[in-house]
Amino acid sequence: MVAHVIMEFGTPAQKDFFLPRILTGEVFFCQGYSEPGSGSDLASLQTSAVADGDDFICNGSKIWITHANDANWIFCLVRTAKEDRPQKGITFLLMPMDSPGISVQPIIMTSGEHVQNQVFFDNVRVPKANALGPVGQGWNVAKYLLEFERGGPYAPAMQVMADQIARNAAQVPGDATDRLIDDPHFAHKLAALCIRLDVLEVLEFRLLSEAGEGRSVGALASMLKVLGTELSQKLTHLALEAAGRPGMAYQPHATAPGGAIPGYTPPADGHVAGEEWQALAPLRYLNDRAGSIYAGSNEIQRNILTKHVLG
Repeated sequence: MVAHVIMEFGTPAQKDFFLPRILTGEVFFCQGYSEPGSGSDLASLQTSAVADGDDFICNGSKIWITHANDANWIFCLVRTAKEDRPQKGITFLLMPMDSPGISVQPIIMTSGEHVQNQVFFDNVRVPKANALGPVGQGWNVAKYLLEFERGGPYAPAMQVMADQIARNAAQVPGDATDRLIDDPHFAHKLAALCIRLDVLEVLEFRLLSEAGEGRSVGALASMLKVLGTELSQKLTHLALEAAGRPGMAYQPHATAPGGAIPGYTPPADGHVAGEEWQALAPLRYLNDRAGSIYAGSNEIQRNILTKHVLG
C-alpha cells in the first residue's frame, strides 16, 4: 500500500531507497494508523512528533498493527501541530522498527494467532527527512493510501474460496449419506454469493481501469471495501456451515493460520477431526469478523458513499 504513496509523494531519495527494497522484500512495512482512542475517528489521533533540530521526537502508541512483530519499518500518522481542525497538523512518517524507544506488545486473536500488536513510542527520534509529503499535511497522504487499502483485489481469493466450498459440499462427509450441494437451500445461498462475486470482479476491473487512467478511485474503493469484506464474511460463514461438526473443533495444527499460536501444543499424533478444510473453516471465520472494521469501518464507508456519490 505504501509503495503507491511513495511513488506519488516521495522525494527522489525516498523513492530510490524504498521502492526497490519493497519490491525485493528487504523492506517490509506495517501500518501505524489506529490508536486506542482513535479507530474509525482517525483524525483524533494523539501520537505526537515534536520537532527537535533535524529530527522529530515521537511519543504515543498505535494499536491493531498487523505483523508489527515481523515488519522492519512502520509508516505512521503522527500529530506535529494542533490546528483548528483535527485533520490539520498530522504528518506521515516512515520509521525503522529497530529505532530506540519502539516496543511491540502482542495481541492474541480469537483464532489464537499472533498477528495483531500494539506498538509503543517512547521518545523515538526520527529524521525529518523521513516525512512523506509536506509536514502537517499527512491527512491527504493517508487518504490517498486508503484508496489502495480499501480497494484491494478481493475477488480472486474469494473465487478460490467459493470453488472450494462447492467442491467440499459435493463430497459425502464422514458417515453422512447425503451431499450438502444437493440441499436446495444451501445450493441457493452458494449460487447467490457467486453471482455477487461476479459483480464484485467487474467493479474491481473498473477500479483498475480508472486508476490506470489517473482518476480518483476513492468512492469506488469505499464501495469495494463494503462489498468485498461483507461478501467474504458471508462466504466464510457458508464454509463453516459446510464444515459441519468437525468445524467446531479448535485444531489449528491441521491448517495454515496467518500467525504463530502462542502456548498451543498440537497433538503428538497429528490427529485431525474431519478433513483439513473443515479444520480451517473456523479460523477463516474468526479472522474475517474484523473485515468490516479494519481500513475504516463499513459504516464510515457508507457515509463516504452518501456524501461523494449520492451528494
